[in-house]
Amino acid sequence: MEYSMTSRSFTGNPSQIIVEQLVASGIKHLFYNPGSREARFFDSLHSNPNIHGVIGLHEGTVTAMAGGYAQVATQPAVMSVHLGAGLAQSLGQMINVWAAMLPVVTITFVGDTGSYADRITLDLGHNVGPTSIGAPFMKANWTVIEPEGLATAVERAIKVAMTPPVGPVHIAAFDRILGPDPITTNIIEGPPSQAIAGYPSDTDVESLAEILHNAKRPMIYVGDGVNKSGGERLLASVAEHFGANVASMWGDLRGVSVAHPLHCGYFRQPVIDLQPDVIVAVGVRHGGSGTATDFELFESADKLAAVGPDVEIFENIPDLDMLVMADETRTLQRLLEVANREYESNAYDERRNDALAAASRLRNQRRVGLQSVKEIPGYVRPLALLDAVDNGLENLGGGIITTEQFAVPLEDVLEKPDGGNNIYIRPAGGSEGYGMGAVLGAKMAAPDKPVVGIVGDGSVYYSDSAFWSAAHHEIPVLYVVPNNGAYGIVAGAFDGANGVMKDTGEYAGVALEGIDIVDLARSFGVEGRRIDDESKISEAVNEGLDKVEREGRPLVLDVQLPLGLPRGGRPAKTETFRDMV
Repeated sequence: MEYSMTSRSFTGNPSQIIVEQLVASGIKHLFYNPGSREARFFDSLHSNPNIHGVIGLHEGTVTAMAGGYAQVATQPAVMSVHLGAGLAQSLGQMINVWAAMLPVVTITFVGDTGSYADRITLDLGHNVGPTSIGAPFMKANWTVIEPEGLATAVERAIKVAMTPPVGPVHIAAFDRILGPDPITTNIIEGPPSQAIAGYPSDTDVESLAEILHNAKRPMIYVGDGVNKSGGERLLASVAEHFGANVASMWGDLRGVSVAHPLHCGYFRQPVIDLQPDVIVAVGVRHGGSGTATDFELFESADKLAAVGPDVEIFENIPDLDMLVMADETRTLQRLLEVANREYESNAYDERRNDALAAASRLRNQRRVGLQSVKEIPGYVRPLALLDAVDNGLENLGGGIITTEQFAVPLEDVLEKPDGGNNIYIRPAGGSEGYGMGAVLGAKMAAPDKPVVGIVGDGSVYYSDSAFWSAAHHEIPVLYVVPNNGAYGIVAGAFDGANGVMKDTGEYAGVALEGIDIVDLARSFGVEGRRIDDESKISEAVNEGLDKVEREGRPLVLDVQLPLGLPRGGRPAKTETFRDMV
């Protein structure tokens, strides 16, 4: 894509230059936790009416807000935290940003590394530079040492973050250049032109169509590259045309809506169950370390093809028959054109019916296996909660559900024609607490849609200060907490270890007792309600959504689920201080 740059002269102090360039690059929000070195920067931020600061009380919350914004907007998000300890605090959630390859730009400010203080805090061994703390989780890092380079650095960072492979970028500016004296420099106007991978060759498109045509049990393995390129509807149309099942990579549920009738859930189980003879991966960065268990999922396929803009799409899928290095949407557009022109859709009626039946069967199996048949007095079963949230948003014309928990799997939503109108988002990484801030960023990115954050009770406690950000900025989101009183995943792992805990039925270190989420949220300024009657869950969700949208402020529903311990399990006796000394 041709890049056309226009610039204008601007005079201001260095902090004003940074803020002015952010505005000129189309950035409307900056997610931040302030440090002492960058006082002039934050003064300039809050003095500029064209950009809004969104504050988090913990750097992890700041990162999650930026990540949630980037996930929903598919546009760059910018955040700022203090270098050193502040940046280190952000890395727990930066893992999720990195795993999802989100275009998040982090701006930090570093002191003169020759000073005693910085050697103590950053360079104990004289081998750690200003950007090295975050380097493992960043696509690119660089420092800015002259004020004249600030505008260019900001514009460059946004451009690099949005260039495939998309990912987070870090700028460290030396705080000594943030003085009060004005300088004159050039501000680069307009959002950086986004680089888009090229078109596939005609031969590649025709070969892909032929592979899908000749398949007996085709499966399209869909990743977040489809969503990032804007190809969701196109991929659904391709799957519908050829009668192909769809499965998602871990960490994304949007390439084709998980509620679509052809969607079979996450990739592993559908492959094991359906044994597809053709797998076409589109926008997928298949996880794995090269072990046999990573690769065995592809053994049933006679043909393997992958589509995407960079080598990371191909590196973890073995023995590919086709590698199409091209933009996902451009490829899908041409593939659908060829399909409509050369392959009659009705030729796949039988295969399509089989695929629909298979997806329905797998969905029903998951739903049946998720919960007990009978209601449990004093508790809400997971499916009742999931369906209440899903239906509540659909009744409003569709909304966004962000999630960070496992008790209520989003992939188990009821199927809907064309996938319905809701958007389902989860973190790609495994660092807890992301969901608390991500839902706030999601709402900032989609102010006209109702947004629900389903956050597990354990994750709430990692980042509960996000309640304050929600209340402080009056961000109208509905927090729904499936509260099973435990770290259920960890408890399940303890059970699977077949050790003493399983033998005794007493599980240590996983029960979360004595915490009142409604009181906790209220202490930060967020009103809450406890729900322990399944017959009232739909009413509570609908009332909550109405209240959030009507009053323009956040609300939390603390939904009591059955205890998240293995069947028959109970919390082990807690060791107290006196037991330990």
